[in-house]
Amino acid sequence: MVFFVVAGIWLVKKFKPDALKTGLNFSNDLAAPGDLAAILPACSIILPFLLLIMATLRLPLINPTPVFGLALLLVMLLFGVTKLFSLDWLPAVGLACVTALESAWHFNRFDPANPVQPLNLVLTWYLIFFAVFALFPFFFLKQFSGKVVPWAAAALAGVPQFFLIHRFVSAVHPNLMMGLLPAAFVIPGLLSLVIVLKLIPAENKARISQVAWFGGVALFFITLIFPVQFDRQWITIGWALEGAALLWLFQRVPHPGLRLTGVGLLTAAFVRLAFNPAVLGYHPRATTPIFNWYLYAYGLVTICLFVGTRLLAPPRHLVLKSNVPPVLAGFGTVLAFLLLNIEIADYFSAPGSTLTFEFSGNFARDMTYSIAWALFALVLLVIGILRKIPAARYAAMGLLCVTLVKLFFHDLAQLGQLYRIGAFIGVAVIAMLASFAYQKFFTATLKDQEHKDEAPK
Repeated sequence: MVFFVVAGIWLVKKFKPDALKTGLNFSNDLAAPGDLAAILPACSIILPFLLLIMATLRLPLINPTPVFGLALLLVMLLFGVTKLFSLDWLPAVGLACVTALESAWHFNRFDPANPVQPLNLVLTWYLIFFAVFALFPFFFLKQFSGKVVPWAAAALAGVPQFFLIHRFVSAVHPNLMMGLLPAAFVIPGLLSLVIVLKLIPAENKARISQVAWFGGVALFFITLIFPVQFDRQWITIGWALEGAALLWLFQRVPHPGLRLTGVGLLTAAFVRLAFNPAVLGYHPRATTPIFNWYLYAYGLVTICLFVGTRLLAPPRHLVLKSNVPPVLAGFGTVLAFLLLNIEIADYFSAPGSTLTFEFSGNFARDMTYSIAWALFALVLLVIGILRKIPAARYAAMGLLCVTLVKLFFHDLAQLGQLYRIGAFIGVAVIAMLASFAYQKFFTATLKDQEHKDEAPK
């Protein structure tokens, strides 16, 4: 392996030196000489790891020290090559190879019930690999201060090790405080972030990306505390909190990757709550109505969506050339409306039963839906008027029309005379308030338009 790596890099440096500077930057022509020259050293490094993975799968290695020790030697060689030839992309290749090797052994040979297996030694190896990749760029800070990939590999080194260590601890030392594990991984990320901020000058162009990687991974472990300590709905809440945290970090570290990842996480959290019916069956109905897990699960994600809308105010509003704040605001509005209906359904469901939606057979529940929809439409209309959001106004008027149709053609047919009068009065008051708000809005709009027309040109 040493021979092929050194020979490959020497040949590339002699006949195609530009390939070592650009790294793996594939052009449209996959057979371009520069691309093939950049692949040669990487293949020389990957092949020994593939052999170790094959040996791990074939041999009954109860103790991983032989293969992990050889892998560590290969990593040290890789770091030496990276230092000598300034191949900043090699640590990322090495991290991927080591992760594949560790996973191959862990998921095929790890057996906590085997008394012969050295469990503490296994945990030590995971921590060693984490440390060597996390510390490498700091030992050669001057040489790699203008690079990005070595620092990205250092920031990401804890992610695969965390999942292996979490699986190890869950099997060997199960406990009720598993949330402390991601909290422990936050510390190296924050320390690395502080060191980068202090030692790398602000005028360095790569500093923003370096800070973004370490800050993003640290926030990832912070928000991972909730789903690890708890389960089910907390996974979705963790996604939403991580998304909002990344958008907050983007305001201070304007790296587009933070914004894209944050929006993606918020979207995933919305999809999971809005289109996954299994969410409603996570827990049986609690004895306490309204103040239940639906309130904090849907409520926190809704708040994160609206916070994300605020954090992406112009000029930070474009993601992949799309105006994202209205989309996030729409997601938040949909979740708020779903939460309203879920709370009504939960209130009228039998204790201990699974949540179900029914719109007939109970006049109190049916009228609660109608009045709640009308109030939601009124609030949405007021927000659309105050913030001058046409989409919110149109959605409010559409919901109000649906409510009136439901009231006249469904609810009133099931109500007695007294309840029918009360329903008419309640919905009429809400409709009058909506009409009054719209009248005020159009009057103010006409006055503004008249002032603009009368203004001297």
